Amino acid sequence: MHVINFLRKSRVVLRTRVIENTGCDSRLRNFFRDSRAMEVVSGLTHIEVTNDDPIVLFKNWLEEARSFSTPMPRAFCLATASGCGKVSARHLLLGRLDDDGFVTTTNGRSPKSQDLSEVPSAAMCFHWAYRRENGETVSRQVRIEGTVTKLGREEYEDIYEKSDISYKIRDHICEQSSPVDWNELKASHDRMLEKIKSEGVAPPMPEHTAGYKLFPSSMEFYYAKGRLIADRVLFLKNPKASDWTHHHLAA
Repeated sequence: MHVINFLRKSRVVLRTRVIENTGCDSRLRNFFRDSRAMEVVSGLTHIEVTNDDPIVLFKNWLEEARSFSTPMPRAFCLATASGCGKVSARHLLLGRLDDDGFVTTTNGRSPKSQDLSEVPSAAMCFHWAYRRENGETVSRQVRIEGTVTKLGREEYEDIYEKSDISYKIRDHICEQSSPVDWNELKASHDRMLEKIKSEGVAPPMPEHTAGYKLFPSSMEFYYAKGRLIADRVLFLKNPKASDWTHHHLAA
């Protein structure tokens, strides 16, 4: 024990003498200071589960992300697969969070809509990274897998009505993922915008706007904080009932 203490003291003295003798700048001082901190700072992040329903935990995490001004907290990555197994992914915005699933809207003529008509299953992934008021960095991710159902117009028309005017114009003038002449598209946009301004009425939801709802069968929560080792919790839904089970996973 005496030998170990002597070596520790010698290491600190050596660092101090290197700094003093070489006249190094503050960056090197910070490096040695941070190195000493990294030697002793470690631990495990912990996800506290207070409700057996993962939707409740998701709502809490989403609300915290919003409170810290996370850019576009409703953004998520949606992965789909075609009937021949071709996988693709893109980012969308969550239109509405129901007690039993996640609702989003898109162009019904898009590749993703074609995928969902062939394989009505998908995976969603949300990620939020921010710094709390105490300076603590937070990284949270939620992975969601489940079946997808196409909704009736009355079930998602409210999402369209609440959307920005740019989204409404896009739904009318864009046939998503089709080749386009940019100048012609710009002219179409400007004509519709001018019409909206002159008439004072937003365009109604077009027939090709589609709404989908993902009913989760599994939800995995990932939480990393500062330099601590991350924690993960996996929720699995009982296929024969509406209840969930959960357990922690190694990071």
